Amino acid sequence: MIQDTQSTTESQSATEDQGAPPFQAVFFADFTCPYSYIAQAQVDNLIRDYGVKPLWRPHWLHPEMPPEGRPYAADPERRKATLAWLREMEPEKAEPMRLPDKQQFSFYAFEALEYAEDNGLALPFKSAVFDALWVEGKDIAQANTLMEAADKVGLDAEDLGRALRERAYTLRALEAVLTAAKIGVTATPTVFLGRAKIIGWHYYEVFQSALAQQGIHPRPATVTAATA
Repeated sequence: MIQDTQSTTESQSATEDQGAPPFQAVFFADFTCPYSYIAQAQVDNLIRDYGVKPLWRPHWLHPEMPPEGRPYAADPERRKATLAWLREMEPEKAEPMRLPDKQQFSFYAFEALEYAEDNGLALPFKSAVFDALWVEGKDIAQANTLMEAADKVGLDAEDLGRALRERAYTLRALEAVLTAAKIGVTATPTVFLGRAKIIGWHYYEVFQSALAQQGIHPRPATVTAATA
């Protein structure tokens, strides 16, 4: 679903000038959402083709979830069908996915993401946390899991662990979650792409169309490579 709206961030005009600031896209997601996981492929394409500067923000899908998680209510066959559907929609990204054995608590990961943002590594850390859950089958409510993800991307794992123990980023993560609710985010992923609000997972062509309607087109190098 696509809505025409004002972005939550200041849109940048698209020009051929390489000195122009990159166009920013804000992705609201929850690490426990499989559609948010495969939406990373769309983000990578937007960075490659349009020089988009992505910002990942949390939308807490299940605030009622206890820290220890809970068993999935869906039957095994339905879960298998969901995984098959994900692989059909985004084969390369979804191929290594494995469904976790329980629904997980994601708020501690939101706190860790704020830490990564302060240290300039939010994007790779986000990917490492997604992989920990959806590829490696780990529990992202465990500090050790988040510390391992931090170490993989060059963050100070021990420092992150200390921040998590001291709940140094709890209020900031909570403010981020409340902000998402305040601006009307109700599903993941939700993307603010300039004036367009794109709700749910969509094929890449939908993002391209939303940008084209705002007068934003692929960078010349991308067009040249695509037509070579």
